[in-house]
Amino acid sequence: MKTILVNNKKYRESTNYMTQEISEKLRSRGIEVLVDDGSRKILDRDITNIIVLGGDGTMLRAARTYGPGDIPILGINMGKVGFLSNIEINEVDEYLDRFLQGDYTIDTMMMLEVNIYENDTIINTSHCLNEVIIKSTIPRMVTLNYRINGQPCVPYKGDGLIFATPAGSTAYSLSAGGPIVDPELEAILVTPVAPYTFFAFGQKPAVIAGSKVIKVSPPYGKDIIISLDGQVIIDFFNHNSIEIKKAQQGLRLVNLKKVPFFDTINKRLKRITGS
Repeated sequence: MKTILVNNKKYRESTNYMTQEISEKLRSRGIEVLVDDGSRKILDRDITNIIVLGGDGTMLRAARTYGPGDIPILGINMGKVGFLSNIEINEVDEYLDRFLQGDYTIDTMMMLEVNIYENDTIINTSHCLNEVIIKSTIPRMVTLNYRINGQPCVPYKGDGLIFATPAGSTAYSLSAGGPIVDPELEAILVTPVAPYTFFAFGQKPAVIAGSKVIKVSPPYGKDIIISLDGQVIIDFFNHNSIEIKKAQQGLRLVNLKKVPFFDTINKRLKRITGS
């Protein structure tokens, strides 16, 4: 018997309603249904597929939780933009049986692994789909030293640094002046936020190979945080350092429509601008 996990946001009445409706459709087809509404992670079951109901925020949480598990995930958009979703909520009946029959392709999205060190010991390992942001919690310039594959870069001074995946290139990094990167590429974007000077590497957006490892030295000053996908906040103390690299396992997204990437980008950006 197949087991499908339905992941939603419990505080939204519309997603709770659709969770019940889709669960009934699945059970009528002989499928076991599990529900994760954000109150608990379900990591101890043999899950065949995951359906995520919501917007990009719900997809990001599902990616961090279940992405490393190598489980195909179908995003059904119930939010405003839906960069990471494949179908709209009004298309469920049209595509559900194809999804259950496995009649789809898989798009693998690169994720980041973030290791936080205290001296030489890893004290926290996390994953994220969009970006890692290092910034101050107060309106104060931060100074960050970092290396790429051991090679030192010009010290960064400014409001913060974004280390983004191609998937995250259309999120905060884009707002900060970074480029849009095709998600079929494996790359890490280094995007400065309001840099103090523009004349050196590390002060302008850069794209580096996804195989390279970035290490950020202990920061100068206080009140500096690490943000993962804008949802997980970790304090960055002056006895910590950070290692950022490509995660071993990417996020496996179900693609039922096979719409070209830049067509999707154009459609989603028009939603944002209202054009």
